[in-house]
Amino acid sequence: MARIVIADDSATLRRIVTSVLSKDGHEVVAAEDGIGAVQQVFAHQPDAVVLDVQMPRVSGFIAARVLKDDWQTADIPVVMLTSLDAASDRYWAGQAGVDRYLTKDFAAGDLSATIDEVLIAAQAARGGRPALKADPLELTEEDVLSRVCDLLDRKLFESSVAQAVTAIAATASGLEQSVAALLGVLQRFVGYDLAAVLLGAERSAYVAVGKDTAREHYDAFLTAAAEAVSSYGGAAFSPGDLSTRVAQAGGTLVDDPEDLPNGPEQAQMATYLSMPLRGHGGAVVGVLALSSATKNAFGETALSTLKLIEGPAAIVIDNARLSAG
Repeated sequence: MARIVIADDSATLRRIVTSVLSKDGHEVVAAEDGIGAVQQVFAHQPDAVVLDVQMPRVSGFIAARVLKDDWQTADIPVVMLTSLDAASDRYWAGQAGVDRYLTKDFAAGDLSATIDEVLIAAQAARGGRPALKADPLELTEEDVLSRVCDLLDRKLFESSVAQAVTAIAATASGLEQSVAALLGVLQRFVGYDLAAVLLGAERSAYVAVGKDTAREHYDAFLTAAAEAVSSYGGAAFSPGDLSTRVAQAGGTLVDDPEDLPNGPEQAQMATYLSMPLRGHGGAVVGVLALSSATKNAFGETALSTLKLIEGPAAIVIDNARLSAG
């Protein structure tokens, strides 16, 4: 009926699970730990995976994260079968993308029913279409460990970014300091020539200069950002309608943008992007915009970071503006 990879460091549990699933007509591929589980999944492209949590070298939680993180295996349902039953264990299973959670006091019927459930749910998610499976891929142990390290590095980076943004609420005083702190975080994690937070209701803009740019770059950037605010908020206005504060590289504030040094002529805007800042209740309170004189300056990593920042940044700014009001 279905091909299922199971992984458990207990030979007894492997025999029991294999026996139950084989009696149901399933083809079973067994592994002894998390590394073997990942190898077998990529090699066999199964219909479901059953993982223990406490296994040598790589745990079931990490194996599940690696599988759910890769497009080739992300849609394969994962069942966690473990002796652990604390609320924290179930929470981490959910964070790892696990589809179902069973404890090892299971009855044979429980496991069979759970496998049927995840297979039916996976088919329903595809709209009844056959599963599109990637070509088999042979991974060495080093390949699996490299994927684990890459995943952990990325999760640590994401956690650091989110922590840096949420910490603004506790360390910044007032709206202007909150916006300045946010743009400072962006400079560290993304990099830009110009960045701005524009607030529609306040008709205000705070612009940070990461690198000296041509005056035309600054003007084009602020015009594009104002248009973005208009498109999200409905009220049309131009840069001339904004109360603008500018911070040069190094943090020096300039009240009049005309006082900014004019950078090299070739440093004109080549890349621009913006995203709405959705505050409490999902209302758009403003726009976060970035630009660069380098073409395609914001790659996949930068876009992923911005997407990560978008939600907490909007709440931090909305709280600051509401407090200021």
